[in-house]
Amino acid sequence: MHNLPVHWCEGLFLRPQHLQAADRSWRETLGTSEHWDHQYNYGLRRIELSEESISNWQLQVNACHARMKDGSLVQLDAGQELDRIDLKAAFDRSDTVRAYLAVPRLKLGQRNVSRGEDGEPVRYLEATAILPDESEGGNDQEVQLRRLNVRLLLSTEDLSGYELLPIAEIQRSGENESVPRLSSKYIPPLLAIDAWAGLGRDIVRAIYDLLGKKAEVLSQQVINRGISLVSQEPGDLDRLLMLLQLNTAIAALEVLAFAQGVHPLVAYVELCRIVGQLSIFGPSRRLPEIPHYDHDDLGRIFGWIREQIEILLGLVRDYEFEQRYFVGESRGMRVALDPKWLGADWKWFVGVQTGVLSERECLEMLSPGNLDWKLGSAKQVDALFQYGAEGLQLTPLSQAPRALPAVRDWVYYEVTRGNAAWKDVLDTQTLAMRLKDSLILNLDTLQGARKLVVSFAGKQVSLHFALFAVPNR
Repeated sequence: MHNLPVHWCEGLFLRPQHLQAADRSWRETLGTSEHWDHQYNYGLRRIELSEESISNWQLQVNACHARMKDGSLVQLDAGQELDRIDLKAAFDRSDTVRAYLAVPRLKLGQRNVSRGEDGEPVRYLEATAILPDESEGGNDQEVQLRRLNVRLLLSTEDLSGYELLPIAEIQRSGENESVPRLSSKYIPPLLAIDAWAGLGRDIVRAIYDLLGKKAEVLSQQVINRGISLVSQEPGDLDRLLMLLQLNTAIAALEVLAFAQGVHPLVAYVELCRIVGQLSIFGPSRRLPEIPHYDHDDLGRIFGWIREQIEILLGLVRDYEFEQRYFVGESRGMRVALDPKWLGADWKWFVGVQTGVLSERECLEMLSPGNLDWKLGSAKQVDALFQYGAEGLQLTPLSQAPRALPAVRDWVYYEVTRGNAAWKDVLDTQTLAMRLKDSLILNLDTLQGARKLVVSFAGKQVSLHFALFAVPNR
């Protein structure tokens, strides 16, 4: 320890030096202890900068709560603003200027308290206050106090002799006419991520929203397509595994992104964990080299982590098609339509998951005289089926369209637009199916179910029907 504690003993003649030495010893003890507990215990806790003044070539700090690297606390609230400083001279020398909170260092053997005289900057400014006796009340006395001599400095000035804490980086583009603005890529040392909107809001919460959006898309795909761990379609397992990882990540970020006082190191560790969870979807299937935590360069490391998460999320791409299953309704089946599918820039295919049947047997089963399936609007389909009228025109395909999964047990039919049945589907924005109900074996449990069990060629056959909508590229 540089500042040893005072040896208080009987008969000691008390002088100011004793109290000053005791004060320095306690400050060093507390500061060192706190630093040992947490290596990154300095930075901004709150900062309000006037962007309007910056665009007017002036730096103005409206409020600032911070801990300097030496442990000194700075708390500037309304009415305690620091003097504005001019930026023009600094930008004559550089296109990028860093602003600092500056406190003169303590210099033993020299004056460290100023009574307002001009001269060398000193650590403290003297202040006078009338204070009562807090125990008994009354007996007001004038007491000399001291406060930190905090000021703003720029990177283009002489910074020697000061404890410094960077609070912003200001830049302008190459044109001389452009006005200064805060750098969006720079993040100063922080005590909490909510102290800087560019980190707490624009990175941590933005990542939370990115994960949530991706999880919502994947969850709907898993539900609508009935994806499970035994799915055979290409990419299905990746989607299920990514959804698992995203749910885990979102659970932690749900708390961390909206809590107050979360240290940047805690947030960085959690975001690195998310990169690790998603790295299995990358080309190498391995974790990339992650930048070490740098409390003085938060913009670089958090910018990298957001970029990596965005890249990894994009590796599990959306399907080239959208799919929804028909579900049982009354004595037939119905599918929910997305209104955008009704546009001319979408193609429709009806897929039949045939189970044990071959493609030829499936075509035979659905042909007239067997199941007699008929598709039309929910309003018309019963009448179309009952009177044998023309429903939607379905053309069987010998092979799966390029955009759809080429799985052995799926048979596809292309929907041809234009006839009267299609026009009613377009008007009502509904699509339903009727089949010969005398061959349906699970009619009593069909309501809301995807599986249709029918009797064909003396055996029970389980079928699933789905509508595939493919955008024209």
